[in-house]
Amino acid sequence: MARPKVPLISRRKALETALEIVDTEGLDALSIRRLGEALNVNGASLYHHFRNKDEILAGVTRLALADAATPPTGNENWRVWLTLSAYRIRQALISHPELIPVMLRRAPLGLGLEETEANAKRLRAEGVPLPMIAPLMEGLELLAITSALQEIGQNGLLEDEDGETTAPVLHAAVEARGMSSEELFEVMASSMISIIESTVQLKETRLAAERLAKA
Repeated sequence: MARPKVPLISRRKALETALEIVDTEGLDALSIRRLGEALNVNGASLYHHFRNKDEILAGVTRLALADAATPPTGNENWRVWLTLSAYRIRQALISHPELIPVMLRRAPLGLGLEETEANAKRLRAEGVPLPMIAPLMEGLELLAITSALQEIGQNGLLEDEDGETTAPVLHAAVEARGMSSEELFEVMASSMISIIESTVQLKETRLAAERLAKA
């Protein structure tokens, strides 16, 4: 279908409306037709900005994750800003849980490549060994996604339809928890960084020793 020569709405407005549809009606509700209805334009008008629904999904996810997409511009140590970026991803997914499936297939959508490259460059510039960079970024992103899923999934888990507690001991344990979910995430992120760092360094040392032994 040919794109209109003059856009009837802005790309930003279209993405903001699409995100509202996803948040309120669910991911499956989003379509070219539904978005056109919400914007009060013919669906064909959207082809000026997007080739298909996947491009809209990618744009919506970028919009929702805008604050977490690129590393902070301050002088924070990489352990600080990398953890903060993962935390922001977690918070964005908690606010927009319908986008979690999109994050899980972001590679086919071409989503986040530029931002990931920027993070990798900054990590390299700050002296992080190259073999550590991919495990660090992948591990923290996975932690952010699973932590968001846990936060979303536990809402209302301990109550039945009448609001009665279905697991009293577990309910008491949750009420008396010694740290918040945010604190737990920070502890796990810090531990993950240390474990990845130690594991990669140990692996590199072993490989170096094996090469020396064969020389």
